[in-house]
Amino acid sequence: MMKILFTKISDFFYNIPRILFINFYKLFTRTSIFNKKRLPENSSVILAINHSSDADPIIILSALKKKIYFIAESENFGTWIANFFMRKFANCIPVFKKQSTKNVKSFKELFSISNKKNVYFGIFPEGRVNKETDFQQFQKGAAYFSYKTKFPIIPIYLHNTHKGSDSKRWIYTFRITKGIISLIVSAFRKVNIFIGEPINPTAENIIEDFKDLTDRKAYKQIIENIHEALIEEFLGLKNEADVLFSATGKNLITNDLEDNTEDMVDEELI
Repeated sequence: MMKILFTKISDFFYNIPRILFINFYKLFTRTSIFNKKRLPENSSVILAINHSSDADPIIILSALKKKIYFIAESENFGTWIANFFMRKFANCIPVFKKQSTKNVKSFKELFSISNKKNVYFGIFPEGRVNKETDFQQFQKGAAYFSYKTKFPIIPIYLHNTHKGSDSKRWIYTFRITKGIISLIVSAFRKVNIFIGEPINPTAENIIEDFKDLTDRKAYKQIIENIHEALIEEFLGLKNEADVLFSATGKNLITNDLEDNTEDMVDEELI
């Protein structure tokens, strides 16, 4: 009993910097969320998010009423300052691509968290910041994690975030610096967040023809089906954003738009 109480108190104080920072930041942002009702209230889920800026985790945390555990590449944790920011403010867990043995600790942490109730994970399937208009090639980590945990994936498309400069000047070579600049600039933009349809890893269209198979080929095909469904949903969300906010349609207003847009007040971050 005392151990559980101590853990809760410790977690509370550990989360204070993130809670204060994110609640302060959201006071300055103008964010609209479309189809927020697609986010479950009483179950765990994996959020797959397009990666358009270094500020994406903070923008998502300040917009949604959930505590989210992000999975990020280890290179983002290179210095003690970066590690502090990624852990305490962005709530990220490192994954190592080149030093796979170091992933044991991270995977233990991830699967330990997955045993909790109503957990949200955040994954950037593009793998790195993409400043282009089109998506980069999606990695299959989100599909694999969904298959292993049996958690559904919900695609989230960030629209109109500040992508940052391509300048080679020293101030732009640090991820934290670029993230802070993107946060500041994005605070003066109207950022739109589009929530996609959940992709269930146990749905009929995902596991069709593989129910009685346990070999490696079937396992790979199921992951491929999840992955393809994720890409298709992302393309649909991007098309929706392009139609609503194109040069010819930026003033388009519909009943669905009004019904599905949420204002950002009283976020639940603990």
